[in-house]
Amino acid sequence: MNKLLNYAVEIVRGSGKTLRTGEVFAKVLSPNDDSGRHGVLVPTDVYAFFPDLKIPNQTQNVTGGFPAYDVLSGKESKLAYKYYQRYPERRITRLNSLINDRTNEPRLIVFLRAHYTDGTSAYYVDCANSAPGGRFSAVFRLVFGGEASSEAGIFVVRPIDSEAFSADKNLSELLDKFDKVSRLGWVESLREGDTGIGYTFETLLGIRENNDKRADFKGIEIKCKGVKEGVESASGKINLFQHGPIWLGTQSARDRIRVLGKAGADGLYTCHSQIKTTPNNLGLSLDIVEADQKIDLLKHADALGYWTFDTLEERLREKHSRAVMIKARSRKKKSSSLFHYEELTYLERPSIERFVTLVGGRNIVFEFLMSEKPNGTVRNHGYPWRLVREEFLDQLFSFQIRLR
Repeated sequence: MNKLLNYAVEIVRGSGKTLRTGEVFAKVLSPNDDSGRHGVLVPTDVYAFFPDLKIPNQTQNVTGGFPAYDVLSGKESKLAYKYYQRYPERRITRLNSLINDRTNEPRLIVFLRAHYTDGTSAYYVDCANSAPGGRFSAVFRLVFGGEASSEAGIFVVRPIDSEAFSADKNLSELLDKFDKVSRLGWVESLREGDTGIGYTFETLLGIRENNDKRADFKGIEIKCKGVKEGVESASGKINLFQHGPIWLGTQSARDRIRVLGKAGADGLYTCHSQIKTTPNNLGLSLDIVEADQKIDLLKHADALGYWTFDTLEERLREKHSRAVMIKARSRKKKSSSLFHYEELTYLERPSIERFVTLVGGRNIVFEFLMSEKPNGTVRNHGYPWRLVREEFLDQLFSFQIRLR
């Protein structure tokens, strides 16, 4: 039994329950984290770890809550889960007051999402500081491993049966390159548009742009996300990989776009369409067929093509067996964009089961980017599968650790 699993088993045993499996989220607290007034800031990447917080109006504060077993006190309490529209951000309050002692930095909080043998689940919360007997070093090594920095704001999400984080040669090299780019401060985008942030970063790393199906850097896929100054947003889409369906029938590209798309005023057809498990305005939808281990592409009730689970899993593992999510502050300077690359989160352990669940929840979508040209040929910009928001990335990968 690994040390984290043993830690989780002992925590759950203390509440009289029997653990089946689970995941932990742990964070080294910043000066702005506490148990009450401000609460502990929840990273956007980790929203899905906690119960859903209903936010009917994004312009108004919201307070929800969920029960959690306090490991230190041995009692269950109801924690407050708050959304603050001003920033926007989410925080958890009503935690153990131990974390208010800022004289003993660094401080650490650990949440365990435990799944019991009877099929139910519950949350546990533990915390530690650096006072004599405060347990910080022991709990940090247990959850983060021996190679992670204890810098404020660092966090990890991992299954309790996973091995502790360890950086291999390729990841260490990528981290060194990231640090060099980060030290440059604000850099001007080398390309305008949505792809500028990723293209600029990869160019600074010396990675040439290509359409290779493999991961970007020695087996590690690189994803970049811009955060406007003063705003923490999880609204942007993230490209996962590109893969078109196995078509039923042998239509030409021109005939196919006439089935999929619609004609414009010039009589030419386009299909720039996002497709989910509910029909869109063109009648296109995805249908998960678990019995046949495939996802069908439908036009109304008619199947036009399909993807097998095996093929999608192969593409997922080609591009995303390992990945880093890089966040950069962004701002405008006259007609150009500037980026400051500041955060890096490492991710691993994706699964086709998680992928299919996200498709079923309309959190992964497929897109057509096709248009007919006057000469009758069809221009196709690819077949991307995309996460609709960054916050769902943790549901695709079961292991995440912020390293910078």
